[in-house]
Amino acid sequence: MIKKLLVAVDGSGHSLKAVDYAASIAAAMKAQVIILYVLKTHTLPKGLEQYAENEHIQGGSEGVLLAASNSLVNEAKQRAAKSGATDVTGEVIDGPVARTVIARAKHHDADMIVIGSRGMGNIEATLRGGVSHRVELLAKCPVLTVR
Repeated sequence: MIKKLLVAVDGSGHSLKAVDYAASIAAAMKAQVIILYVLKTHTLPKGLEQYAENEHIQGGSEGVLLAASNSLVNEAKQRAAKSGATDVTGEVIDGPVARTVIARAKHHDADMIVIGSRGMGNIEATLRGGVSHRVELLAKCPVLTVR
């Protein structure tokens, strides 16, 4: 029986579909959904850095990234609730993405990881194998990869 699902999100279309799938499963199984965003860098891209400066957003690069990450997680939580999940939590953790997803699933004793097949990664990730592929290889629990 599935009691906890961990959903890794990055703002991509596939990760939002993963939220929908996880919420549907959670609604049917009366399970908890844990939305996870892994913050992999503390450096803002130049365009976002300029935007933060123009908008007078406080907290430096780390503060801006954390605020944006928390906003993304909150939007995913609302999306999961709209899709029928009743017990939804979220967290932002920093670290290497695939290994952090695995570690948080273990920490929460998740019965399943739900992840999008393609994220917001770069061409290097495509050539080396993406996060979803590494999670599939390393996870000790079932992984649902959503396209």
